[in-house]
Amino acid sequence: MAKFRRHVSVNLVGLIENYKGRKITFFEDDEGNKLSDKEAREEIQRHLDLGHKMLPIEECEGFDPFGRGCPGHLIED
Repeated sequence: MAKFRRHVSVNLVGLIENYKGRKITFFEDDEGNKLSDKEAREEIQRHLDLGHKMLPIEECEGFDPFGRGCPGHLIED
């Protein structure tokens, strides 16, 4: 029987609000290098400027950054 799975995502506004006064140190660039807090916040702002509300935590085909997030994926047993 197939199972249905949704990938985890992060709400960008919630992230900014929850990290007031704290450093965001868990973002990486495409090469896997850690971003500084300033660079991470600039990247988040870039996404917000594009109208994105969410970012995926892991690769997700069909991810909707405008609010719907992961469309869900079938997983075979």
